[in-house]
Amino acid sequence: MSAPRPLPRGRLAGSLRIPGSKSLTNRALVAAAFAEGESALFNPLDSTDTRALAAALQLLGAAIFFEGVSWRVVGPIGLSGHSDSEVRIDVGDAGTPARFLAALLPAIPGRYVLDGAPRLRERPMNPLFEAIRTLGADVTFLGRAGFLPVSIRGGSLHGGRVKIRGDVSSQFLSALMLVSPVVPGGIELDVEGPLSSASYLALTRRVLDGFGASPGGGYRPARFRVSGDDSAACFPIAGALVSGGCVSLRGLARDSDQPDAAFRAWAAAAGGTLEWERAPDGEEALTVTGPDGGARSLLSLSVDVDAAPDAALPLAALVAFAGGTSRLSGVARLREKESDRLAAALDLLGSAGAVAREERDGHGPVLVVDGKTGTPRAAEFAAHGDHRVAMSAAVLALTLPAGSTLDDPGVVAKSWPEFWEAWEALSG
Repeated sequence: MSAPRPLPRGRLAGSLRIPGSKSLTNRALVAAAFAEGESALFNPLDSTDTRALAAALQLLGAAIFFEGVSWRVVGPIGLSGHSDSEVRIDVGDAGTPARFLAALLPAIPGRYVLDGAPRLRERPMNPLFEAIRTLGADVTFLGRAGFLPVSIRGGSLHGGRVKIRGDVSSQFLSALMLVSPVVPGGIELDVEGPLSSASYLALTRRVLDGFGASPGGGYRPARFRVSGDDSAACFPIAGALVSGGCVSLRGLARDSDQPDAAFRAWAAAAGGTLEWERAPDGEEALTVTGPDGGARSLLSLSVDVDAAPDAALPLAALVAFAGGTSRLSGVARLREKESDRLAAALDLLGSAGAVAREERDGHGPVLVVDGKTGTPRAAEFAAHGDHRVAMSAAVLALTLPAGSTLDDPGVVAKSWPEFWEAWEALSG
């Protein structure tokens, strides 16, 4: 755990380049590692999450060269000459790499143990394990059934049609989509029920198309550009609104298909002004301006966050002291993230003096925030070991009296290692 950090208050102002998308970087790493030859990733996100996946792919035989704003990946992955020895892969707390590797490893000859940090061992993965077992994957649970750690016999996965629920983690479906090109005949998904987080599947399809992939047809080397991370952009957008500030964000795609791009519309509905402008160098930037009165001038919202769960915490921080009662539905899956993010949201808001509670509707839990009734106060925030919680605390602190702190600021390295430097620059 890193040392506690004082959190700035006041108005955000300035310009910021948003780091590359974590979701796209992880998907592109898998595609490039499967391709035979050299690929280049431009503007990848360099974080503990993407490094965990890169390290695993290197163990599997890919050569990855980290060269600042671009990475070179030479594939294909495979363990020629090492298939008789067991390879242990520990991804720490990196959930996306764990899901992708769970589907990838049964397709590669070898013997593997896939494991992670204690919190990752608590995150359910059984729908994915059931799906790949249907396709022949030899998976043995080394602890609780349906959870990490697992032993996997590589080369056991084959193609075919597989049923999987649509309301489970989209990462399970993306994992199957990513491995489909490298198994004979490919994998055909039979999605049962409503589909959650469909936008993440669109991201996966974009990567597959970028690397010329087709079911059972493999991957081709490519030069792939990673657009800015809309999940990361939520925090300076929210910060500008609650502080009555103005920030210019570069690196985002105007027509982004990332799920958390929905936060732009939520911010506008809450009273922010979001405008695209072209910089002198020709690059477009999103300029975000908050109302003069800051947090108290914002409008309350009723939003279903199920399709964009990573945007839920910055949204809660955005409406903490808004001028009415906000309702965030579709929050059930927040309990299964890096922390129990629903509990963490209630803790963050309560620490800051906001009034929030959990209710239920016919579909599950709802986070209710009574913005008008809260009284802002300096807080000793707990990060709960979660990067999104830590960055949401930074947003809240802008609206509070001086003196707020965060117990473990280092957790932001999972998705945005330079977050605090960027935040300090914006806050003056």
